[in-house]
Amino acid sequence: MIFASDLDRTLIYSEKFLESFLGQVKAAETGQYHSYMTETAAELLKYIAGKLLFVPCTTRTIEQYRRVDFFQTILKPEYAITSNGANLIRGGVVDTGYRDMLNRLLSHQCAAGHDILKEFDRLAGDEWAQPMRKADEVFYYCIIEREKIPTKELAAFCNWAREQYWEVSIQGRKLYLVPQLINKRTALTRVTEMTGKHNVIAAGDSLLDLPLLQGADYAFIPAHGELYEQLEYIPDNWLLTESSGLPAGEEILQAVIKVVKSQK
Repeated sequence: MIFASDLDRTLIYSEKFLESFLGQVKAAETGQYHSYMTETAAELLKYIAGKLLFVPCTTRTIEQYRRVDFFQTILKPEYAITSNGANLIRGGVVDTGYRDMLNRLLSHQCAAGHDILKEFDRLAGDEWAQPMRKADEVFYYCIIEREKIPTKELAAFCNWAREQYWEVSIQGRKLYLVPQLINKRTALTRVTEMTGKHNVIAAGDSLLDLPLLQGADYAFIPAHGELYEQLEYIPDNWLLTESSGLPAGEEILQAVIKVVKSQK
């Protein structure tokens, strides 16, 4: 069995989440940036990683993923999915065969990135969106002021982008433009083919996690974030946590262990 989970705002949390949490925490990421888990969550994840194949699935770039000390020095997962599924790491090494396959498909199955950016620039303004950045040569993101977003114009752009086989996702203060082909489920499918493990428990908080969750046998969503705000229907094999913030990460891990024990 595989536990495939998003990281930021699902298992690990930035400093701003500490303001509403009074319990003991474990630093998952140190250095220029910091992220945290509850101490209990850290122990639960170590237990899970010893029982299942744990696959971190993150929108972070390879470099950003490698900043998370907890996964580099303590857990050391054999597989990790980064760049929202554009890159697959196995044993610390990028799977170039997988990336080459994606690049070939991208050239035929979705609009070019410069066309998407050109259309986005028509509605982007300095008052709500900072300049776009390219991540790992496959998708784009920018920092935004959410309260200043031109809601109707952005909704129209989202619909247009979908017709070009791109997705728009807002996570915290970041807006992402990602080709639909680049998703965590595509990368996880390669992991299942390589390992022969096909039963999947998944967790995530954003629309970019939706393909991953839809392909899982069990899926867990924290009671905060993009999915929580926008999902109108939750399938029977999905669980929405009762808590939000750091405790939600801990609750997800407790639910994963419950599933594992029920399979025995």
